[in-house]
Amino acid sequence: MQRVYESEITRMQDTIDHTDTPREIAKATKRREKLQKQLKECREYDEKISHLALARIELDLDDGVKANYEKAQIARDGKKYPVLGKI
Repeated sequence: MQRVYESEITRMQDTIDHTDTPREIAKATKRREKLQKQLKECREYDEKISHLALARIELDLDDGVKANYEKAQIARDGKKYPVLGKI
């Protein structure tokens, strides 16, 4: 997804650089800014989720959903990464 955002940002920048119409430039600028925010959010989420995935957290099915839900968000170093929605 990050590559898609990056290529679309590049395309919007090309549009800005090679268009003479102020309306098209404004539209491309707005879209590029939105995509940059989405890319930033995607990178932050990827960083959090990859850290948790590499932690190899063990879940016990007998503990129930709430207990495992919390375990899945806490890394081995004890830091909580809120990547899941609240239940």
